[in-house]
Amino acid sequence: MYVLAYDISTENAKGRRRLRKVAEICENYGQRVQKSVFEFQLDDKKFLMMRNEVLELMNKKKDNIRIYKIIAPKDNYVEEHGNFKSVDYDNDTLLI
Repeated sequence: MYVLAYDISTENAKGRRRLRKVAEICENYGQRVQKSVFEFQLDDKKFLMMRNEVLELMNKKKDNIRIYKIIAPKDNYVEEHGNFKSVDYDNDTLLI
């Protein structure tokens, strides 16, 4: 499992466009858990694809992207509280 958090500068139109594109890429590969935080259940190849797409967009002087690789079983490192329900990637899931 990977967690990606980003802070994209939106002080101009280019920044707002970058923000939308980064969010779209993340939504294509994973699940949004906060406004700028995504969880991913990806193999190494797909992770590198997603990572490269996101990093190509970022402005290294203005943006901040953090990626965390979580190695232990999910139940050992994620506590969920409140009304958010995550997708169970270990079982069959139908998204409509």
